[in-house]
Amino acid sequence: MISAYDLASRDIGGASDPYVKISLGDETFDERDNYVLDEPNPFFGKHYDFPVVFPGCPPCRVDIMDYDDLFGDDLIGTSWIDLEDRYFLPEWRALAEKPVEYRQIYHPSSAVSQGVFKCWVEINPAKVEPEMEEKLKPFDIS
Repeated sequence: MISAYDLASRDIGGASDPYVKISLGDETFDERDNYVLDEPNPFFGKHYDFPVVFPGCPPCRVDIMDYDDLFGDDLIGTSWIDLEDRYFLPEWRALAEKPVEYRQIYHPSSAVSQGVFKCWVEINPAKVEPEMEEKLKPFDIS
């Protein structure tokens, strides 16, 4: 997860305080403690690892949330990433460097985009030969 921009406001009189919540299957990464105060264009700069098995991998859910200390957090928008679609697509697997993606987020109450987040997806094998370990280390985007 790199960043987001043009996020819809869920706060009265100001920009949202966005954070990321990413889920795949039973595992969730919740960045609530790392929300960005009053920022419609936040930089997140984090990577997330999920162990998955193909075929049968569920889609990855990405929620961009608005932190609210008093009345509860609000969903700004959601996007779903189909990892199987990428894994079984020969053209995607053939790419040496995976492309950066710009994904629209949507709220269930609206057909209009609530903003965009910027990310890229990599799918790496669980077991790696020692000579490949350095090549497959996560890139530091912080």
